[in-house]
Order: sequence, then C-alpha cells, then structure tokens
Amino acid sequence: MVLAAGFDGTLARDGRCDERCIDVLRELSATGRKLILVTGRELRRVLEVFPEARLFDYIVAENGAVLHRTATRQSEILGQAPPEILLQELRRRQIAPLAVGSSIISTAAKYFEAAREALRKLKLHMDYELVTNDDTLLILPPGIDKASGMNEALRELGVSRHNLVAIGNAENDLPLLASAEHAVVVNNAAESIKQAADRVTEGDYCDGFLELARELIATDLAAAVPRRRVVLGKSEDDREILLSPCQDSVLVSGPDEVARTVICNRLLEQLMQQGYQCCVIGADRNVPVASPRTSFADMSSWGNAHDAPRLTDVLTALEAPSHSIEINLAALPPETRPVFVDALLLQLQALHDRAGRPHCILIHHAQHFLTGTQAANAIRRLSEVTMIYSTAEAGQLPAGVLNDVKLTIATGEAPERTGASTQTQAVIAGGSVCRISLLRPSPASTSVTSTDEVTVPGF
Repeated sequence: MVLAAGFDGTLARDGRCDERCIDVLRELSATGRKLILVTGRELRRVLEVFPEARLFDYIVAENGAVLHRTATRQSEILGQAPPEILLQELRRRQIAPLAVGSSIISTAAKYFEAAREALRKLKLHMDYELVTNDDTLLILPPGIDKASGMNEALRELGVSRHNLVAIGNAENDLPLLASAEHAVVVNNAAESIKQAADRVTEGDYCDGFLELARELIATDLAAAVPRRRVVLGKSEDDREILLSPCQDSVLVSGPDEVARTVICNRLLEQLMQQGYQCCVIGADRNVPVASPRTSFADMSSWGNAHDAPRLTDVLTALEAPSHSIEINLAALPPETRPVFVDALLLQLQALHDRAGRPHCILIHHAQHFLTGTQAANAIRRLSEVTMIYSTAEAGQLPAGVLNDVKLTIATGEAPERTGASTQTQAVIAGGSVCRISLLRPSPASTSVTSTDEVTVPGF
C-alpha cells in the first residue's frame, strides 16, 4: 500500500505541520509502506518549511511538475518550462507576487480572471490550466497535475494506482483523488471536494490525517468500501450483483466451454480497462488462452503448444504494474502442469506481498491445475487477489479452493432452484440467485449476441 498526502490544508495548517503527524509518518515508514508527499509548492520552499518531508520516499512538487527522490536527493522535471512571453504578459498586467517554478507559475487566487485573459490573449488558454489551492492560483503546463506526477512515482516503485491511498483537501487534489483506489478528504475541505472522496475524516487537518494513518497501520483499511466494481448482473429483485476486485473470487462452471470463455474474457476486459493487472493460466493447444487478443492490448503471451513458458520470463513480464499476461502450459506434460502452477502461485504470492499485485488470476480448466493442498494453501494466502476459476467439473476442485469462492456463474443448464431454462446463466451470490441469458459468440465472430433478457452491463 502506498500513501500519498497533500501538504497545505492536509498535513499542515498555516504552513506548519503538527508534530503528531510527523510522529505517525515515522510509524508508517517503519511498517514498510511507501509514502509520497504531493504538493503545489516548489520543492525548495516545501523543504524550507518542512524538512521532515524527507520521511517520504518521494516528493511530487509543483503540483506534479517535479519528482524528487529523497533517498538520493535527485530531482526530475516532468513539465515544460513556462514561456517567457507568458511571464512578460502576466507582469505587464501587474500580477504580483509571481512565483515561477521549474514548470508552474503561482500567484494569488484573486488574479484568476487576469491570468485567464492573459492566456487567451496569447492563445495559450487551451494548453494551460488554472487551478486554485486555497488562496493560491496555479498556472499549470500541459499534461501536468498531481495525478501525472504521482503516476511517475508509482511507475518507479513498480506499484499500481490500485494500491494507492490518497488524502487531500483542495481543488488541485482532485486528479489525484480520482486516480487513487481509495480517496480520503479531510473535514476542513470544501463540500465540492468532499464529493470526490470515498471517505471524509471526522477531524480537520492533522487530526483527519491521523485518523487515516492509524487505521492504515492497524487494519490496512480492510473495512474500506471498494471504489471500482464489476457489475455481473441483476437479481430478480433488481439488485445489482457486483464483483469487488481484490476482494471477491468467482467460479465459472458448466459444460459449455464457449460460454465460460466468453464470460471470462468479458470479466478480463472490464478489469483490464480499469487498469488491474491480470494473470491468465491455461493449456490450449490451438488458440491463445485469452482470446480475442485484440481485446487485450496490454497483455503478453508466454508458452504455446510447442514451447513451455519459463517462470523467470513470466515474473519479469509482471514487473510492469499495468501489464497483464497469459500463460499457456500446453507444451508441458499434463502431470507436470499442477507442479508448475504451484510454483507460480508461490511466486505470485511473493510479488503480491511486495507490490500488491497481480490483482486477478484467472485459471481455465482449473480442475486440472489445482489438485492438491499446496495450491489451496497458496490461494488462501492470496486472499486479496480476485481468483476466477473456469471449470466444467467444479466438484473436482479442492475444498479449500471452493471455500474461497464468493460468486458462482453457472453456464448451460442452470441449477433447478433458479427455475431457469437451459438458455440462462445463474449468478449465485451469498445464497441469492440472479438469472441472465446465456451469452454466445455471434457466427464467425467473437462478439456476444445479446437479447432483451440480458441484464449484465459489459457482457
């Protein structure tokens, strides 16, 4: 888990950071969590007033335009320098004080209209953005905000934004809050900013930050409500059946392999579109495990009918946080495939402990790969990974695997208790059942033919 925090209005009040915040930052750092300070201030100025900023692993300064690595004290400018013609025009309009950083320009918020007119005159209004931060106006270069700077820090850390918790208070925090998996706003923020949060703290400023930090240390935010979900369908009482990534696991069962593959691919599409890293395991001698490949642009394949994948290659490919992979074990003798999968799951567990990913593991014909207690034990330790098991023989899966399942999608002939025809799927969640039409590929196509009965968005 990575924690990103704003400075002014969040950690600091009137430019001063409470000693209690500094103490809890030390506690957080001691747990091994990565800390990133994200501020609109220039790097030099934030270090002057807050030398303890070096407790953070990274400082994203100038609202995303500068990335500073505290361990090496190296900085990188991520945005373009402000053009001299713009600075001259702002000065001509007597906008003062005018602070010029490596990429951004800041002044008092009362000059908002004057700055906008200056940009319009120079025909720069489509490129530059004006953002307020309390009583400060920031003039931002193209493509620069707190989220863009944060993304660069996450890339260097090898961590996905789905493992990011962010806390802030101001308008310039909005892109960061939108990007994070869990967004928190301190209680002193404006109501418009609070609407962008998953949670608003009870306390203001440092007190609000302490609430979040202490819960993060104690529970790793286990009770946090997931921000992003996949909608599987609707129950007969019109209630949505939802999949919570990194929490829920799914069993896709039934004799119709085409239907199972379509469902699994649609789930993959939705997860990957939201930036979750997925690992797909199968052993198909004819086609890629995850098909059609055009739907999975950021996915690489390892192994085929003639060449077995190497575990080192697979793990190297997973180092990119948003890159997904498919692993085809068709070249391995059937009796050795469970051994490979057991070894792979152990390595994926180690990767997840270090980087919080992959977020999803899909196993086709799962009954052939998960055959012993070792696999079940590994899956139990991967409790924060969404597991998707596709199988025609669910009864052959180990009990420990089945106990991990929260949602079941039954293809083909539905369970009798659903009262459904053979042309439906039963989605079973917590003992309740919803029915949706069986989704089949169109002739000579891999797209899905829908009917009026289909109630599954994205399928």
